[in-house]
Amino acid sequence: MMEQLDLNQIRTFVRLVQAGSFTKAAEVLRQPKSRVSRRLSALEKELGVQLVYRTTRQFQLTEMGRVYYERAQGLIEGLESLSTEVSETTAEVSGLIKITASDDMGVKQLPSILDEFSKQYPQVRFELFLTQAYVDLVKESVDVAVRIGILKDSSLRVRRVGVVKNIFVATPGFLERYRQWEDLSQFSSLPFVGLTVMPKLEVFRGTEGKKITLKPHLVCSANNPAMLVEMALLGKGIAFVPEFLCVEHLRSGRLVHIYKSLRGSEVPVSIVTPEQKEVSLKVKKFSEFAAKRLKEMLA
Repeated sequence: MMEQLDLNQIRTFVRLVQAGSFTKAAEVLRQPKSRVSRRLSALEKELGVQLVYRTTRQFQLTEMGRVYYERAQGLIEGLESLSTEVSETTAEVSGLIKITASDDMGVKQLPSILDEFSKQYPQVRFELFLTQAYVDLVKESVDVAVRIGILKDSSLRVRRVGVVKNIFVATPGFLERYRQWEDLSQFSSLPFVGLTVMPKLEVFRGTEGKKITLKPHLVCSANNPAMLVEMALLGKGIAFVPEFLCVEHLRSGRLVHIYKSLRGSEVPVSIVTPEQKEVSLKVKKFSEFAAKRLKEMLA
């Protein structure tokens, strides 16, 4: 008997139960209502049992129908999931992916990610919009965003990949010139390069996390942390900047991490895509790939 069972008949029965009516099942399956009814009758005939009680407007599951549905549901969904996985493995990932990110993280982290991804999927093209400003993904038709900060928009799919933390850095030459840097009470007398929106700094001290406020002496301000790193490298002042922008300079000794007992708030980094029912294969693959690589980079 198993050889005669038709998976289409079983799938039709499962969708019928899930839809709750023949009319809705026909819509879901994109088939005439008469075919849904015929397939159900054929399945019942093959099994030799009645699965549903039919009435003019609706139906009710029989006891055997309920048991059969519970077992068949997992079978059908498992097969559909397997088919999707197989087709995605063999499908061609191609076309344009539009990405937005803050310009500092975009320039620093994205090139190697895009390079690696395009080696795997050479048919993919990228369009990047790098800005410190908030970009409306739906309005601007953007596929993927790398966002730094707390996310307020609940209509987005969010995959958190790590955190960014700010650290104090300066060049060895600057620290030689301004020996008083070691005394934190002298902080306000030291040249500082900072964000335009930063009249004061709130940081946490030690393991107990006591909050303290510092008033920097701004000699140069900018709206871009990468610019502040460059100014610090020229010895213009102390900078309080994202650690990921300084890693290579700290390794080479061009910058020194100072005030190590002080730390800023940890700010989340997320991969974000618009909430939509169907996510294209290229966006799905890129989001997963970028999330994995960013997680490693920020670890």
